[in-house]
Amino acid sequence: MFAAPLLEDNLQMIYLDQRGCGRSAHSSDLNYSLSRLIEDIEEWREHNGINEMYVMGHSFGGILAVNYANQYQERTKGIILSNVTLHMYESFEHQIHRGNELLGNDRQELQRDDMEGFISNTFSFISRLMEKDLYYTLQFDNMDNKVLLDSIDKEGIHSDPQFQEQVLSQKQYFQDFTDLTENIVKPVLVIAGERDHSVGPTHHTTFRFPDVTTIILNSSHHPYLEDPINYRDAILTFLQTEK
Repeated sequence: MFAAPLLEDNLQMIYLDQRGCGRSAHSSDLNYSLSRLIEDIEEWREHNGINEMYVMGHSFGGILAVNYANQYQERTKGIILSNVTLHMYESFEHQIHRGNELLGNDRQELQRDDMEGFISNTFSFISRLMEKDLYYTLQFDNMDNKVLLDSIDKEGIHSDPQFQEQVLSQKQYFQDFTDLTENIVKPVLVIAGERDHSVGPTHHTTFRFPDVTTIILNSSHHPYLEDPINYRDAILTFLQTEK
């Protein structure tokens, strides 16, 4: 919604809420598997008769964009990744390390071998940060921007709690998807925020796309709010270069 005014004068933008999220319907059989979400994108493309398209993802959406592009490279013209995670373990670890800095605690040694325990500990820690009004500093420079984003959720959007529960309990989503990046030969734009402590400000350095343009913006996790002009210009310049 907030990126729309920046891009729609120059681009045809089509927005997709994955099943169970935003304004999309909930899954009647509770199928929120990664393969199902990827096929939803492909079925949507076929239904709309689009031969080739740029795929854009933000935050968790990077996992969907990269997996779609890896599976359907012939349908992908390029990828735009805005402040994405491609390895949720790594991003959650960064949140915990950054949170301990904010709390004045020593750095924790974290174990990945017990996913259920890792997630439980992560959300317990996030709850502590929220109690102290610190959690949102991982995503925002300015709390007014959080209020703006929260206003969207008050407009009749009711995501399925099962979606988040499955994403955060299935090992398939915690794979290291940076391993896929070296196989994707399409042009890629990576946008990262220099203070993005939601996915980690250096997380993008683990990506290995053969044809990549990387832009670091003066923002946290939401550059379309915090550095909108440079965000717009980065995308438009990338697309003009690829024509």
